[in-house]
Amino acid sequence: MIHLKQPQLGFAVLLGSALLLLVIAQPNIAQETDSPTTKSESSVKGIGIEVAFPKLRFYRPVSLTHANDNRIFVVEQAGVVRVFENDDQTDRSTVFLDLTDRVNRGSNEEGLIGFAFHPNYKKNGEIYVHYSALEGASRGILSRFHVDEDNPNKVDVDSEEILLEIPQPFRNHNGGAIAFGKDGMLYLSLGDGGKANDPLLSGQDLSTLLGKILRIDVDQQDEGLAYAVPKDNPFVDRKGARPEIYALGLRNVWRFSIDRKTGDIWAGDVGQNRFDEIDLIVKGGNYGWNRWEAAESFRSETEMATEPHIKPIASYGRQWGLSVTGGNVYRGKRFPKMDGSYFYGDYISGNLWRIWKDEKGDYQNELVRRTGRSIAAFGEDSDGEVFLLSFDGKIYRIIPTKAPENFLAGWPEKLSETGIFSNMNGRQKEVAADYIPYEVNAQFWSDAARKTRYLRLPEGQSMTYSENDAWEVPVGTEIVKNFRDAYSPRMLETRVIKRTETGWEAATYVWDKKSTDAKLFPEGQQFELYSRPRGTPNRVRLWHGPSTSECASCHTDAAGYVLGLRTAQLNRGKGQSNQIARFINSGMLKGVTDQFDPQKAPAFCEPSDDTATLNDRARVVLDVNCAMCHRPNGPGNANIDLRYTTNDAETKMFDLPPAQGDLGIEEAKIVKRGDPDKSTLLKRMETLSVGRMPTIGSNLVDEDAVSLIREWIQSLED
Repeated sequence: MIHLKQPQLGFAVLLGSALLLLVIAQPNIAQETDSPTTKSESSVKGIGIEVAFPKLRFYRPVSLTHANDNRIFVVEQAGVVRVFENDDQTDRSTVFLDLTDRVNRGSNEEGLIGFAFHPNYKKNGEIYVHYSALEGASRGILSRFHVDEDNPNKVDVDSEEILLEIPQPFRNHNGGAIAFGKDGMLYLSLGDGGKANDPLLSGQDLSTLLGKILRIDVDQQDEGLAYAVPKDNPFVDRKGARPEIYALGLRNVWRFSIDRKTGDIWAGDVGQNRFDEIDLIVKGGNYGWNRWEAAESFRSETEMATEPHIKPIASYGRQWGLSVTGGNVYRGKRFPKMDGSYFYGDYISGNLWRIWKDEKGDYQNELVRRTGRSIAAFGEDSDGEVFLLSFDGKIYRIIPTKAPENFLAGWPEKLSETGIFSNMNGRQKEVAADYIPYEVNAQFWSDAARKTRYLRLPEGQSMTYSENDAWEVPVGTEIVKNFRDAYSPRMLETRVIKRTETGWEAATYVWDKKSTDAKLFPEGQQFELYSRPRGTPNRVRLWHGPSTSECASCHTDAAGYVLGLRTAQLNRGKGQSNQIARFINSGMLKGVTDQFDPQKAPAFCEPSDDTATLNDRARVVLDVNCAMCHRPNGPGNANIDLRYTTNDAETKMFDLPPAQGDLGIEEAKIVKRGDPDKSTLLKRMETLSVGRMPTIGSNLVDEDAVSLIREWIQSLED
């Protein structure tokens, strides 16, 4: 029997070809294309990541930098900066700065989000931070601190000098990165103020600092300010404009960096619904938001504050990710051929990208690795080596690898070549005997598709039980899920996920119209179906087969990747016919007694089971469909925890205003007890347009779930 071969990847989790969307920004930028990675020759072959400091862990690391010595400084979003020696054998870090008593971490994008050393730090000991204020009105604070005179590894927390306070009207789109340029000026990125669609029109409003990159002189002081405005800033002489503005038209530049060699400013700007972008920031540049989203029109009635619209160096659509993380230009010594390469990533999909100039001087963009990490930030050490920061708590170093450029190496082109099916003839496809069927208690919504699930363990290996978390599976485990149209006999997809030495790999096989075989589609495929769903007038509808990048949006590190392999989902059946008991008896599961009692273990109800409580049914729906992202350290932007086991207060969804837009609902809450029509959570479930959740993989509303959640919200006491 032929099983999927394991590619020798550096640290790849999801595989696929690099189907890119490159956008013109100026004459030397690659043209827009839907073809695979550019054919221009690159001198770099094989890029991966490795754990850099394996003995250290960090809580939500959002920045990494250096002080021009052999120390590394990592910023944790809750308000702590840690310092340690730049040595892979380092086994401890110390607290360099602790601002947890003044930093607000109430929202996913709030916290200690900017950190920089003054260029003359060795002499003046100055450190600069940007954080969300804990006390008083919602605002960002840019401050200066001094290092302790007696301890180079400690900041004097009483030395704070507040330079600038920026009112934040909402709790997202804070931007937040700070960096010193080669000109000695301090640059600060600020988002448009929050919610969706830039409701305050901040991007094109020169009278506000929001939606901009600022440039100030912290070594001088103008009258009435704690800093000076550089005389050559682009809008110092424009009436009504804030003179601190250096560039405008930005939605939310979470991370930007400045090339230590050229002084170029590279920024990752998170888009709204269609595109994320990478911009080269220039003096006075207008990057278009919200008139434009990347290079595409967004709101035609918005008047540009300045012309022209500077198009991005590169952008990508939602099949490749949902939240860009700006990175750094490589200027290290370990990999000389990468010199000048700009690395950036995506927080949701974990994709790692590289932009470089080819022999003609044109910028090229390529997907170099699917990491499977929640990429929160990048950084560099004093030698110019580039690191990747993930919310799994680890720091990764970007390295050369012998991994093949073809991410599909080892994956058969056709499903019939994988060995998963012993017989693919007729309607009833026969799965090979060593693939064990399993069922879950509550189905993730997939446009009502009928699904069958199988797992295959390496010979002699077993899974490890956990009561509440995802079960641990051995390297070599394969998980298979088949999708059949709910309204016809047609097979739609077979998705395969495999555990490897370095993580998880995934692929989607899309069946042909006659359901005779399926072809590998790592870039995903959307196609038409011609069967009429119950209660709908249209016979023609769309089915969306997700790309491997989109798969990573749900199969998250925080949730354990394989979402169905956990006790609450698999605990079904009574006595020895119980599914978990069968796994134990067959030797497939360890870490639990042979006398497993299903009654004492967690078990989800089926959402359609009206013998269960309304609250249980609703919370199961939210757990199965939403909690893979909306959980602690998950990639969901809303700061809510929708796991079934989380108590009401800690979910942070009840009677609290939404941070990601009100969807046009007056006095909106995430969940307004007793009032479904004031609840954005329900609104997101029942729409197929802007704001839909989940964001991918569905072209039909789950009407039963919507009715259930509506009834549940209505039943909640205000």
